[in-house]
Amino acid sequence: MSQISGWFRSGRERIDVPTRLRSFLGAFGMTVGGTVVSFVAFMLFRPVVSSLLQPSFPELSALVTTKGSQVGFGLFVASYLATTRQWREYVHLRRPTLHGLVWVGIGKAGLTIMAAVTRRILPIFGLSIDLLSGTGAGGMDVGLATWPVAWPLIFGGLYLVPALVEEQFFRGLVQGRLRDDFHPVSEVVLGAVLFALAHGLYGLGGGPAFFATFVIHLFGQGLVFCLVYERTDNLLVVGLVHAMSWTDGGFPFIGWF
Repeated sequence: MSQISGWFRSGRERIDVPTRLRSFLGAFGMTVGGTVVSFVAFMLFRPVVSSLLQPSFPELSALVTTKGSQVGFGLFVASYLATTRQWREYVHLRRPTLHGLVWVGIGKAGLTIMAAVTRRILPIFGLSIDLLSGTGAGGMDVGLATWPVAWPLIFGGLYLVPALVEEQFFRGLVQGRLRDDFHPVSEVVLGAVLFALAHGLYGLGGGPAFFATFVIHLFGQGLVFCLVYERTDNLLVVGLVHAMSWTDGGFPFIGWF
């Protein structure tokens, strides 16, 4: 009996490896395709929006122009889901439970902790987080306090919605391809790797040191986002964490006081 069990175990292992490989290649291919679309959309979106909004609404223009990549991710997600009709498999969006709200707090704290860990790790490789100073500036430095009355609308429309679109791509589609065939730990790590490499495209022009710092920093963020999604299976929860990562000083919760 033990010999028969060994045969079954060996056969299952031979099947599992190709299955996991197909899942990873599918997730990787999806990452490459979505990233290319998002990058092209970003390059086209930025000058168009800037020319329309910059003269009359400079702060709003600076913020909106940072969302071009999310427009691209949205186009990719919409095209993929319209083609495959796999809405139920990949779109997991619902009102957060108490468990989900707890994970919003854990995710927010996790990003802070991961930023501190990254600062400690980078010098080991001869790098510094200071290399990233000014990246994503412009819109990210405008802040919700620029609109003390309309900030809920700004947060919902230009923070939460873009974050949900990006999370639908990275967590809903990419991580969704990994989760059925990988252990949760492998799923989280691989999802974070793909998240970091995809964003690394925007750091290629900064040189090797900048690129390495950028990817390591984003890998840490990706671990938090992937873990939150793996534990909650709710895009709204991880979308809230992601949107809050773009805000400054805890705003909109305490930043206006």
